[in-house]
Amino acid sequence: MKDKHHAVKYGAFLIEDGIAHWNRDAGVVVQMEKSASDSCQLEGFWNPHGWKIKDEYHVAMSGLCIWGKYDCVFKFKPKGKGNPGAERSLSNPKDKADLLKRLHAGQHIEQIVISSDPFGLYQSKMIGWQADSVRRFGVEKLYYALPVEEYLQTWKELEKYLPKKCVGQIVQILNTHHEQLEQKINSEINADVIFIHPMQLDNTLSVEQSYVWPYQNLEIELSIEEMEEVRIPYQAMKNGCVVPPILLGMLGTPCPYYERRDTIDNISQLEAQLDKELAHQSGLVSSVPIETFQ
Repeated sequence: MKDKHHAVKYGAFLIEDGIAHWNRDAGVVVQMEKSASDSCQLEGFWNPHGWKIKDEYHVAMSGLCIWGKYDCVFKFKPKGKGNPGAERSLSNPKDKADLLKRLHAGQHIEQIVISSDPFGLYQSKMIGWQADSVRRFGVEKLYYALPVEEYLQTWKELEKYLPKKCVGQIVQILNTHHEQLEQKINSEINADVIFIHPMQLDNTLSVEQSYVWPYQNLEIELSIEEMEEVRIPYQAMKNGCVVPPILLGMLGTPCPYYERRDTIDNISQLEAQLDKELAHQSGLVSSVPIETFQ
């Protein structure tokens, strides 16, 4: 009797006997190996153009989501007894689209919860793995995407449905978390870290276009990405870019991005403001662009 193959699901990847298969394109196959970093479980190169994998790279890029899936959550009012209200994440693209759709339909938010700091398991593991990878490959210059402007695009859409004061308070928390992460990244990664802001350079870019911008406009020898983010260089390649080798990391199982943190701040001021102005919410209905990154 043959042993069953050992398979692990990680987001859109299925890792079976050390081979990662992406369910969005069967042609994306990555040989995974145990990572030398304590912050990462497995890693491997997606190298669609067959470049020689080197021991040293001088210029690389990487990035980080400011918030994991449950670091900023909108909870809707229950529809009735035994029917709990929906819960939608601002950070998850599919959740964000549904969040805006529900607001457009006039559904009311009961509570907003935001993590008290940006140092969850996902952020800590990602920065640790990036620091170890930079050290391993001798990276001297690291372009770094810490997308704050992309979040702000969503807040502009939310202002159509939520009190402006509430949105302003959340933006203030977002900016504080962004600054805290910048400080941590600079202190832990031993390289010349250059934070990139495509939407500041070109305000006509969509959120999706801003994510692929580095691959289209920067001279990069190596990219260091959490496995789920392979969709970004993949999209750049589909748009005609020649992408460098992409080091993909499986940070742990389950994926830390989807971690529910034990300690979150219930933003009472936001809730009070929402309760006060919920009556006005149903009147604020207008056309909302709903975007998802494919």
